[in-house]
Amino acid sequence: MRLRTAPLAATVALTAGLALTLTACGGDGGSSRVATDTPSGTTSASSGTSTGTGTGPSTPGTSGGRTMAPSGGSTGGTDAGTGAGTGAAGSHCATSQLGFAVAPGSGAQSQGSQGVVTIELTNRGAKSCAMKGYPGVNLVDGATKWSLTRGTSETPKAVAVRPGATTTFTLFYLPFHQGDGQEFKPRSIVITPPNETHSHTLPWDFSSVLLQDGATHPGTYIGPIGSK
Repeated sequence: MRLRTAPLAATVALTAGLALTLTACGGDGGSSRVATDTPSGTTSASSGTSTGTGTGPSTPGTSGGRTMAPSGGSTGGTDAGTGAGTGAAGSHCATSQLGFAVAPGSGAQSQGSQGVVTIELTNRGAKSCAMKGYPGVNLVDGATKWSLTRGTSETPKAVAVRPGATTTFTLFYLPFHQGDGQEFKPRSIVITPPNETHSHTLPWDFSSVLLQDGATHPGTYIGPIGSK
């Protein structure tokens, strides 16, 4: 009996066709992945995660409010006190709970010297309170109101004031002398504690002041709460 065999060329063709079929079905373990180009900023279909690195338009930073004066510099005056005074020592000191007074010995000590006025703030409340920053201070004479600048290099610190205790701040002024410039005769000192909008008025019992309300570094200015 004679066996019939397929021609050699036909056998080779059949083997090659089978190999191509296996490759198309996925020769890397049976899973099929289609490679695609994923543009930056889109989601990849194969991984499901975002590959974008772009960002939106930037927003310029802003700053507001008035914080403390730069070291050695001065800033414009204000009717309201600036700063904050809250924390473990209690809430900020309200104007209504404070007593205001000019300390003994205030004023210019000699002819031609700069005057120094120390303002005392006494806690008349039943609980401790705190202050930090600069008070608002105006020198007033009738219709003229001069809002004093913050002109010292001191760094404001939080000051805790117990019931009955006193803290201070300093007002420096340049006395007027004939021929120096414009004379200003204050009648009162209007004081607004830090973080407050209500004021208290004390009389001005000192000499005339050289008016420098438009100067960059006037000789009349204030220090922060806690200064002496």
